[in-house]
Amino acid sequence: MGTKRSATRRDLPALCLLYSVIFALAAVGLPFGTKLDTARKDELRSIGGIVLDTSLTNLPKAGPKLHIYVRDGDRVFHLTQDDLSNEAPDVCTLRVGDNVTALVRRDFLGRDLEWVWEVRRDGVTLLSYEQTERHLENTMKRMKVIALCAGVISIGLLGLAIRLRTHFGAWSEGMSQSVQPTTLTTPISR
Repeated sequence: MGTKRSATRRDLPALCLLYSVIFALAAVGLPFGTKLDTARKDELRSIGGIVLDTSLTNLPKAGPKLHIYVRDGDRVFHLTQDDLSNEAPDVCTLRVGDNVTALVRRDFLGRDLEWVWEVRRDGVTLLSYEQTERHLENTMKRMKVIALCAGVISIGLLGLAIRLRTHFGAWSEGMSQSVQPTTLTTPISR
């Protein structure tokens, strides 16, 4: 078995380059990911049924989410969206047994859930398409700022990686050694 090599200062350029790539991926991926959440009203489909359960969750990776389980005939739909209780407090008044119709979009990752865009109970709008759209537009604005910061950090780390590479790495050794002329001696055969 090989021995484990300890990290040295010569590893700093590679570490900075690695984090530069990670931040660059975040800078590109975050705005793209938020665009996947948006939908035009004509892309949505309508479902209707009886509310089986409602809940609010706040998972560390997903943040606060609203979950509504609706039975439409023999099928149960899992409707979810960010917790919009501040923008639409009436959505929290949904109770088991309420008759609802909703505009939903199928989850683009193929999970067994529908992203809810509009909810109506007995013809009264509890959550409108415009409220959901406004919430997602605000989320996109925040993600653009975060992506811009990630891009700046990525460029800074790339510059630091290059600077450290010239200072500690192989480039500095190649630049600091003077070029010595070498003489080649070859035997002369007679």
